Amino acid sequence: MTDLNKMTDWSKLKEMVAGSELGSKSRTVDEKLLLEHLQSRVKGQDHIVTDVARLIRLSWEKQERTRPICSLLLLGPTGTGKTELAKAMAEYLFGSEKDMLRFDCSELSSPDMAKSRLTGSSAGFKDSESGGQLTRPMMANPRRLVLFDEVEKAHPLVFDLLLQLLGDGRLTEQSTGRTADFTQSIVVLTSNAIADQVAKAVEGMDDYREILNAVKTLLSESGTFRPEIMGRIDKVYLFKPLEGMIVAEIALLKISRLAREYGMTVDFVAPELLLQALEANLKVSRFGIRELERILFDFFAEQLVAMREKKVTHVSFRRGDDGKIVCEPSPGALGR
Repeated sequence: MTDLNKMTDWSKLKEMVAGSELGSKSRTVDEKLLLEHLQSRVKGQDHIVTDVARLIRLSWEKQERTRPICSLLLLGPTGTGKTELAKAMAEYLFGSEKDMLRFDCSELSSPDMAKSRLTGSSAGFKDSESGGQLTRPMMANPRRLVLFDEVEKAHPLVFDLLLQLLGDGRLTEQSTGRTADFTQSIVVLTSNAIADQVAKAVEGMDDYREILNAVKTLLSESGTFRPEIMGRIDKVYLFKPLEGMIVAEIALLKISRLAREYGMTVDFVAPELLLQALEANLKVSRFGIRELERILFDFFAEQLVAMREKKVTHVSFRRGDDGKIVCEPSPGALGR
């Protein structure tokens, strides 16, 4: 009989497996590391990311599932971190934001698009062989995060599909009859519907179950979500409006990300410039953090391009005596 122990370097193989996709299929999630990752990307919503990390750890370890790992409904004003949380979960749990399937539900508002786009056209119809934009990728890789953005804008047919997806953990593709498995996925729905009314309804409440009951009742009675949909969602989270220093933290993160898109690193941004950007954002605050990204692009992109052309990789920003933004190489940057 062959002695397998002599056939390879087992200690090295264990290290390699642990670092490969084979090792990533573990049913254990490090809650602390997940929480740290979520907090590094989602600011001002610690009460939510803490509970999300705990929920995922507990749900991830189930040996058998007939439903998605978990299904979340993220409620709140635009630009408060709902989509960012979904991206952060996808990056940590599935290796990349590219493993997130994202659907803008405003594009799923017509009956023609609602079903055919997600599960494909019926056999014999145009493009039926290409399958659904939801079912076909899930067949190729069922380990994904699926995001339905602004789900309240979707056609009722989409909610019919969601009932099946959330309840049975599967969907059938129309043209092929093949089944897409969602039991290894996380499903996230976001909505800013009646955000003000929801916030007022839970004002002064501390108990999660009391808040959850109030939110579900309001959403159901307003006709925003059908009761049977609310009954299949594992957790509902209410995002708070962002303000003050939280927005400043987010601004720094987005400046850093903007610089990385140009292949550069920002080492320092003068507080005066941050305050200037935040004051500009305040004028359009109803549009949330997305508008802040545009403001920061207008402030810093031109300067970053100029530094990149000079082969500078590390930069700092300060405000000049004339009030204009000054971008310069960080100390020692030219020698890096």
